[in-house]
Amino acid sequence: MDNPFRFSGIVDDPAFCNRKREQEELKQYIQSSQNVLLHSHRRYGKSSLILKLFKGLNEITPIYMDLYGTTSIEDFIASLLKGISTVEPKMNRLMKMLREGIRSITLNFSVDPITGMPAATPVFQRSAAPNTVNEILALLEKLSKKNRMVVAFDEFQEVAGYGGDVFEKMLRNTIQHHQKISYIFAGSQRHLITEMFNDRKRAFYKIAASFPLKKIETADYIDWIGGLYRRSERKIEYRMIEDVVNRCENHPKYVQEFFFHLWVEPQLSFEVIDRVEHRIIHDRVPEFSYAWDALTLNQRKALKLIAGTLGKNIFAAENLAAYGFRTASQASAALMKLEKGGFLDKNGEWKIHDPIFCRWLQAV
Repeated sequence: MDNPFRFSGIVDDPAFCNRKREQEELKQYIQSSQNVLLHSHRRYGKSSLILKLFKGLNEITPIYMDLYGTTSIEDFIASLLKGISTVEPKMNRLMKMLREGIRSITLNFSVDPITGMPAATPVFQRSAAPNTVNEILALLEKLSKKNRMVVAFDEFQEVAGYGGDVFEKMLRNTIQHHQKISYIFAGSQRHLITEMFNDRKRAFYKIAASFPLKKIETADYIDWIGGLYRRSERKIEYRMIEDVVNRCENHPKYVQEFFFHLWVEPQLSFEVIDRVEHRIIHDRVPEFSYAWDALTLNQRKALKLIAGTLGKNIFAAENLAAYGFRTASQASAALMKLEKGGFLDKNGEWKIHDPIFCRWLQAV
């Protein structure tokens, strides 16, 4: 068996671990044409889960749009067209469908050299963009009357950066009337995406059911990883799987990366696991150093405080003093900035969400 573990890009079988409960719950939302806010940190597997789910749908047309890196309404339109192009594999029918439904801009048609599927590329006029979005969304609604649909906007928080309140309101005003389309709004910048859907002043307030994507349970990892080793006639002790999962704090991306490296080892031991962990940390030193250098002095102190105490009793006078804080309010201000920056989570206690970054902080 080739190495079954994947820690970059979209993950599919055999590297896809479990998520059966999540797939079933999301499928129920989709079948009822309910909207869903799917949110987590980056590299928790949202995109892989969506695409895995879409493969198993029957009698529902799925459309996936990756908005990561988009910076304008024009980029949003291009992503919409790319997604809607997957609905019709025949060039002549796609051209007819889009030209009849979208009249505000010129469209160029070509064949995608990678997929072999027809693709539409927009040619913009400066004033056409908002109207074009309405035309495409109206086309989606028309198509949904023939067959229920699910439309996934991956990294939806990007919308907040280029459209402003007016654009968000326009999107909501259209989407809320679609009776046979389930919209999945997926996002990884949790502070931004949850604010978009939980702030009463924002257009998307409560338009979707919240669906936080949590870490995979240790027992599921043990079953899945143990099964991969058995099928390849390899041996691994379950306590070793549990040890790696605990070191990674069940973080899906890091568990995959750990076992990707362990798979090529002729023999497994806890010494080998230690060596792989050191390698993973070492490989990220430039990335972590770059993030560290961009922080203020108090933010660095706050990170060291959380890493050193594991988030416990951080406001005790001795802990604050040990990490260079004169007052609790000084530490609190730095912690709030770090939460907004995506470094920390607060769920009862403060926690660094990247376990390998936390390991690096404990060592420097």
